[in-house]
Amino acid sequence: MGFLIGTVLVFFVIACSLLILLVLVQAGKGGGLGGMMGGASQTAFGSSSADVLTKATRVIAISFIVLSLLLSFLFAKKEEVIEPLAPQSEIIPAPDESKAADTTAKPVESTPATTEAPAKQ
Repeated sequence: MGFLIGTVLVFFVIACSLLILLVLVQAGKGGGLGGMMGGASQTAFGSSSADVLTKATRVIAISFIVLSLLLSFLFAKKEEVIEPLAPQSEIIPAPDESKAADTTAKPVESTPATTEAPAKQ
């Protein structure tokens, strides 16, 4: 399964690079916003006289979409489980109250020190 994902991923990267290069190489069709108002000599979808770059761009764009869908399905079916970074801590039970009472320190009784009161003059 890893070989298949790696192979499809390599073809996907190649298709991405080619699609970028083909779009950058193509010359603009001209017209800009003026073509939206009518009077443009080219039709939107009816032109069958597409040159080689346009046909290659269309094929690479379709392959880009197909490969991206294939990769998403392959990665969704991947059954690897990511292990947690830190191990889970064990639950330590609370100490019993009877044992806690025995181990607590008892106050030490001390006799007060005798001090002499200051003499009045």
